[in-house]
Amino acid sequence: MMNIYHYFYVQPMNMVYIETAVMFVVWTVLMLILPKKPRRIFAVTGLCLSLLLILSLTILKRNSNGSHDVSLIPFVSFTYAKTQPEFYRTMYMNILLFIPLGMSMPFALPKKLKLKPLITIGTGFLLSVVVEACQYVFILGRCETDDVIMNTIGVSIGVLSYLIVYLIRIRKEK
Repeated sequence: MMNIYHYFYVQPMNMVYIETAVMFVVWTVLMLILPKKPRRIFAVTGLCLSLLLILSLTILKRNSNGSHDVSLIPFVSFTYAKTQPEFYRTMYMNILLFIPLGMSMPFALPKKLKLKPLITIGTGFLLSVVVEACQYVFILGRCETDDVIMNTIGVSIGVLSYLIVYLIRIRKEK
């Protein structure tokens, strides 16, 4: 799993943006063309893999060499990025990490469930808060409000895939 993160982290950012867009389009088209049952299996698999990736990169494969630092000031990373542009990459990596969760979870949830996009975004937010709390408690990294914000943005971007498919399907039915 670390190789995936390393793969994206060492690439020029313009390539990371392009690969993110391609990933988003491919997933959206697959969810649009796959029949119901394979689509659900694919989505559940994607959800499990995205959760495994998130937990692996943020908690399981980290060493206890962090600190009990907490940054509760929203968007402070943008201030740091003015002098250290690497913060932009770090913020985007936090967004990128949660996009697959947002893309897969609404499709994996039961059909009868209403408000799938909001449930997915809320779940992503709560998962991010839990990850940051674990990083603080187990000294696995810095606990930052900006990470929660960026992760939630990532989930929200992923949810757009579901909304696009949903709107196209509604339009086809009319």
